[in-house]
Amino acid sequence: MNKFKVTLLASSVVLAAALLSACGSNQSSSTSTKKLKAGNFDVAYQNPDKAIKGGNLKVAYQSDSPMKAEWLAGLSDDATFSTMSGPGGGQDALFFTNSAFKFIDGGPANISLDQKAKTATITFRKDLKWSDGSEVTAKDYEFTYETIANPAYGSDRWTDSLANIVGLSDYHAGKAKTISGITFPDGENGKVIKVQFKEMKPGMTQSGNGYFLESVAPYQYLKDVAPKDLASSPKTTTKPLVTGPFKPENVVAGESIKYVPNPYYWGKKPKLNSITYEIVSTAKSVAALSAHKYDIIKSMANSQYKQVKNLKGYKVLGQQALYISLMYYNLGHYDAKNSINVQDRKTPLQDQNVRQAIGYARNVAEVDNKFSNGLSTPANSLIPPIFKQFTSPSVKGYEKQDLDKANKLLDEDGWKLNKSTGYREKDGKELSLVYAARVGDANSETIAQNYIQQWKKIGVKVSLYNGKLMEFNSWVDHMTTPPGANDWDITDGAWSLSSEPSQQDLFSAAAPYNFGHFNDSEITKDLNDIDSAKSEDPTYRKAAFVKYQEDMNKKAYVVPTNFSLSYTPVNKRVVGMTLDYGAMNTWSEIGVSSDKLATK
Repeated sequence: MNKFKVTLLASSVVLAAALLSACGSNQSSSTSTKKLKAGNFDVAYQNPDKAIKGGNLKVAYQSDSPMKAEWLAGLSDDATFSTMSGPGGGQDALFFTNSAFKFIDGGPANISLDQKAKTATITFRKDLKWSDGSEVTAKDYEFTYETIANPAYGSDRWTDSLANIVGLSDYHAGKAKTISGITFPDGENGKVIKVQFKEMKPGMTQSGNGYFLESVAPYQYLKDVAPKDLASSPKTTTKPLVTGPFKPENVVAGESIKYVPNPYYWGKKPKLNSITYEIVSTAKSVAALSAHKYDIIKSMANSQYKQVKNLKGYKVLGQQALYISLMYYNLGHYDAKNSINVQDRKTPLQDQNVRQAIGYARNVAEVDNKFSNGLSTPANSLIPPIFKQFTSPSVKGYEKQDLDKANKLLDEDGWKLNKSTGYREKDGKELSLVYAARVGDANSETIAQNYIQQWKKIGVKVSLYNGKLMEFNSWVDHMTTPPGANDWDITDGAWSLSSEPSQQDLFSAAAPYNFGHFNDSEITKDLNDIDSAKSEDPTYRKAAFVKYQEDMNKKAYVVPTNFSLSYTPVNKRVVGMTLDYGAMNTWSEIGVSSDKLATK
């Protein structure tokens, strides 16, 4: 898994399960014999046949937008590519974890935390090499921090969480040329790194915690590329170095990656001769499976499940998704110079009653019932049910449509209905908003127009951005480019979440991914409390999480939409396929039992 705490952007709208799958993949999976279940789905496919030597695995990722190849995790914010980079090392993730996302030894690197000294010591395997045979070094790990903390590289990954590393804020602000809190006991070319923190945090034993990085980048290979050019350089887009069991032999911009075995991989040598990983559009994916073109398609839309669940030659696996979809309100801008969100936009959405009313007006459950085939459920909060130790059924959100409550909130706020137009007005201005809805599956337009009609029922006039749905990559650029655009009011976001549920990197005052740019002292306090020393006590931390969820629902800066089960069709010739979050070696262990795809 690509274990940046910052979660990744999903490539489809609210109901399409085509999110940037669960944080990508770090040589993920193994041939576990446990019969794991997620809902009614098996998590693993137990093929009774043995793998042949060699073979080509044909994998696709469903997306209606081009693949954006970026092999440096610190410069990437797209789940599509995060997932597609899996055979090469998942953008070079370092640590193995168990099914509960706790760090375990045995991966490319091990990590040891010292609570008293406030340090993390990271030790690379002695045989960890890049795909050109060069050594992975301590400097490569520090370089990953540099690409994120140095604004010249243009990364979106800087967060308050990383500022807990001694000296990193000074480096980020240009006050220091080096990062004082990152040192090399064996030198820059050694295999050991020590990270010094200002304070230890309760989530640090959990992957995806955001307080230190979990990936590595090839410094020697990239050091001569100007920072402003790094994200677009062939060295990070089409001709990268990787550490995984496979290396990319050919990257076709926007379309596909062909992988071949990496001769310098530290672990078990792959069974396959090659993997082809392609983009397939929503409109073509079911037909492609019916024609047995692919072994696996990742990130298929929930609305397509009925069409594929009984296809001959395939077994459909499933997993509880590390996923949340939500609705954002545009409330301000991002001050990149000071790394802070400023809630200063002049909009009716600054009023909590208006935000709540728009949330209550949506008929999410009805939409789910019509389009999701039982795979999506209305979300009561921002924390998915896979983190059951941090959630509570007592938390109530906007999962049930309530037009009466929505109308009452707007009445209380002084928005009066103009019976001639059907829309509400206040101080001579109509309550009119712009909805930046995104392209997803074939139902995206229908779903967006449905919500517009629901909002009309409470007198809120909503129109689509430029009169149409936004293409996903254009939407990402529009939302992530500081200081943020002033030409939209509502949008839908969807995230493949980190495996540590603290949401500092989504909603803190400094988070670039806080698309609505809200900045609230109580929410800041809640987030800090979740990550405080007191939260070393699991009971205290759960209570802190519950309060955070309740406060976010009340203030409605964002409104939760859906949780989801994800599903993955797998051809019956595939051997060793699992979606288990604790399986770490699938790409080296996966194989095929025949040269031809199964058709029965």
